[in-house]
Amino acid sequence: MKNIFNKYLTCCIILFAFIATSVIAATPLDDNQLYHEGQSMSGQWGRPSSELQQKINALNSTANPYVYMPVLFGIAIKDISPNFGDPRSGGRMHEGEDIMAVKGTPIVSPTPAVVLRTGIGETEGNYVYTANPGGETFVYMHLDRIGEGVISGLVLSQGSLIGYVGNTGNASGGAAHLHFEIHNSSGTPTDPFPRLTGEFSIQEKIPYLSTILTQTSDTALPQFLVSNFRATFVSALALNITLPTSIINLLVSIPETPAPTGSLPAGDLDIGSSGTKVTELQKYLIQVASGTAATRLASAGATGYFGTITKAALMEYQTSMGISPSNGYYGSATREFITAHPITPQDNPASATFTRNLYLGISGEDVRTLQKLLNANGYIVATTGSGSAGIETIYFGPATKAAVIKFQIAKGISPIAGYVGSITRLALLSL
Repeated sequence: MKNIFNKYLTCCIILFAFIATSVIAATPLDDNQLYHEGQSMSGQWGRPSSELQQKINALNSTANPYVYMPVLFGIAIKDISPNFGDPRSGGRMHEGEDIMAVKGTPIVSPTPAVVLRTGIGETEGNYVYTANPGGETFVYMHLDRIGEGVISGLVLSQGSLIGYVGNTGNASGGAAHLHFEIHNSSGTPTDPFPRLTGEFSIQEKIPYLSTILTQTSDTALPQFLVSNFRATFVSALALNITLPTSIINLLVSIPETPAPTGSLPAGDLDIGSSGTKVTELQKYLIQVASGTAATRLASAGATGYFGTITKAALMEYQTSMGISPSNGYYGSATREFITAHPITPQDNPASATFTRNLYLGISGEDVRTLQKLLNANGYIVATTGSGSAGIETIYFGPATKAAVIKFQIAKGISPIAGYVGSITRLALLSL
């Protein structure tokens, strides 16, 4: 009897273990579990099947030392600035590179790769994860949509479609951009910016585009591309590069707009421009815009030089306001929009007069105005949280005092004490 009972118990245990294992195997991991599960089998997220693992194993065992710009048109290496490690809400740190670009622009794989998974996340929006050479994982987030036919297990060549630039997930309502991450073979996020040193040549881009146009069912894509990146296609024709027929037909039918190359039209601004007009544009963006690019511009201040930070902030503003093309070029469309939407007295902290001295420990709306004025002109009270651009406070604390001291040093005001007296008040109003 005892032996029969033991055999029965053993059978029950085996059956229970089998059922439990089946349930666990059948239960899909959610995004959070997949992301934090850690890496296995060549460092890829989740648990690859044997077939998927074989495809991953076929990739080069050495990571590419440099990475090509994954946004196919409109963005060059000079147009981006590093933002890996920037502080984010909830005490997080930014684990990728935000590449501001026109919404809907195709994104391609910078290297041969294998698609690990695709999906929609609350924060990531539409996303694609790929296995890349050297056991690395590339992540593409906030996509407007995932590329046609891009599914788990798909083997990608360099230049294969990933998706399209967007602002989904927690970027909803903000400027369109690609959030691009690189995780090493241990799963640790690494800074993509130092490795983003290559750009696909126009001879490479056009064949990539031709393949994309055969994949997509979006009949409006060719018109979108010609409207926003006409100069690229004109350059291709000049080099005797064969363009897709749909692109050639639209080049004839869509009117040409002034191209931001060479000598700029009067009043236009772009990379390399400088002077009072650039300063005015920078002050405008700092005071009325919002978003990560505007915050970086506020940190840099109104320098009077149109660099990559200003271009990113302008592109962010154009996208949020629906100005097309949203390419960071200050031309007639953007100029007319800004002229029609001037800074109001409420927006402009310099329109207020300071009727009393301000100092450590004092409170009031004039302190908030002081903080806004300092932030808008590059004398940053705080880069994040209370006192930062858009979150100015009514309290004159140590951070405000430090910003006032920076202003006094820059203006040669003595004594340099962080005390806003009559001389400093007068200097503030001259901004």
